[in-house]
Amino acid sequence: MEFRCDQIGSLVRPPELLDARDDYKAGRIDLAALRAVEDAAVLDALKMQREAGMAIFTDGEMRRDSWQTVFSEAVDGFEDAYPVREMTGTDGKRISLRMHTKAICRRLERNRRLAQTDADFLRKHSPGPYKITMPSPAMIARASSRKGVTDKAYPDSGELRHDIGEIVRGEMLALAGEGAAYLQLDEGFTIYADPARMVALAEEGLDAEQALEEDIEAENACYDAVRRPGLTLAMHLCRGSRSGFLRGRGGYDWLAERLFDRLHVDRYLLEYDSDRVGGFEPLRHVPKGKVAVLGLVSSTDPLLENRDDLLRKMEAASKFCPIDQLAISSQCGFQGAATRDGAHMTIEQQRRKLDIIGSVAREVWG
Repeated sequence: MEFRCDQIGSLVRPPELLDARDDYKAGRIDLAALRAVEDAAVLDALKMQREAGMAIFTDGEMRRDSWQTVFSEAVDGFEDAYPVREMTGTDGKRISLRMHTKAICRRLERNRRLAQTDADFLRKHSPGPYKITMPSPAMIARASSRKGVTDKAYPDSGELRHDIGEIVRGEMLALAGEGAAYLQLDEGFTIYADPARMVALAEEGLDAEQALEEDIEAENACYDAVRRPGLTLAMHLCRGSRSGFLRGRGGYDWLAERLFDRLHVDRYLLEYDSDRVGGFEPLRHVPKGKVAVLGLVSSTDPLLENRDDLLRKMEAASKFCPIDQLAISSQCGFQGAATRDGAHMTIEQQRRKLDIIGSVAREVWG
């Protein structure tokens, strides 16, 4: 099934959910009370997506500290606390942010299913086909590795990739067996579209071509294991959406030539909400049978896009990739983190963004 309009994953958390999460962590309420608030937030999110005419439904990642923590919350072997890092904000000031990529400090062992609670609720309540999002094995291996810590538990980085891949692959198989229509892995290849991060790779003594090859192999092992009729597989190339610090820059050109034909997915979700990612020319590398989902609607700027501008951009993109191989989406998730510093807009502003995504999709594809 083709989904002509899409939503990356996270949606703005209502204040009562953030309060409930704080209360649960502080021991003021139990898990059942937290679940009740989460359920209500997911139902509201599903209603909003249905009214906007979205083609595929997500729970907004309401049950997670952040989009990637679905892995570290279900797997033993991570440090206990989230790291706090000093970052340079968009205004040039130094700020402290709590990150959600804990370092791996012991051998990994899954203690429960990653997304079973998410999927069980969506299976019962989603008004249409639903998606489950997870961090990709390449992203986890890279973001959760810390020199002097992770390498003590995993002297062989290949073993680390293997163990992560086994856990993600097992979860994907379970989700597909339970009826998920769409599985999306996030952020595995973004590093290869950012010149600054490519320089950092070289400084670490890593060859970008070889590193990309290893990442593709790890990801394809997951996709190949789960592929079946009626299941859509997707990769989101995230450029960053957390409020308060600078986002990545760089076009998709180098990566598109090496990835679009070789990664075994049906859809690439690409961020195209600003000129920092270059033009649509890399779309010429999208092979037949695959879809490029254009993230033209910003999830970081509350200003509503102009519908005619979006239609013109879709037309411009179609010069490089046939319109029947395109779709439209938000640029990224609407909540950079499930914290009070993570939302860029109100729920009502988000609603209007989803409405315009659905409206453009209906005009372009009917």
